[in-house]
Amino acid sequence: MLDGRRGLGAAVLLCLVGAFVVLVGVGRVWTSVEVSTGPITGARQVAVPGTEVVAGVRALGLVGLAGVLALVATRRTGRLVVGGLLLLTGLGVVAAVVGADLPAAAREASAEVGGQAADAVRETLWPWVTVVGGALLGLAGLLTVLRGRGWPGLGQRYEAPAGQPARTRTAEPAPGLAERHLWEALDRGEDPTGGAGTTEPQR
Repeated sequence: MLDGRRGLGAAVLLCLVGAFVVLVGVGRVWTSVEVSTGPITGARQVAVPGTEVVAGVRALGLVGLAGVLALVATRRTGRLVVGGLLLLTGLGVVAAVVGADLPAAAREASAEVGGQAADAVRETLWPWVTVVGGALLGLAGLLTVLRGRGWPGLGQRYEAPAGQPARTRTAEPAPGLAERHLWEALDRGEDPTGGAGTTEPQR
């Protein structure tokens, strides 16, 4: 079972890797199309990145990246809220990518350059890489929702346990001051090693 700091570390790692994969994947070329622009200019390749196919996925990746700090900084109920948001973020990424119409995006790109798309439309693996990143974000959120309430918070190990007062240090006199008191006690005829109020017998 992933409890305590191990569980928190696993969720943070899943969130970090998932957000990184989403941001990298959505910035790559998802599809490319060969466009014919005329008999003189011939054909040209038009690449369509993921940001033009699913515009909101980059924002979801940034939300996942912010979730890394939120997981560490929050505790209990706040962390459950963060876990729920990460779960929804991951599901949003997966739904957006799976529902994307890559052929339609290729046709729109060919129309923008003033040509007609040929049959040579190629799709890359980057959409599926982005799906993997979204799944990791969702897994981090699910793990947080199920186990995050008992995970430690930022700086919690430095706090005093519940019901116990914080330990205070007793002030100690400076070495020079303690030595002066010692000589003053000897001048008064007191034994400085015998405790307070102890005096040597008068002869």
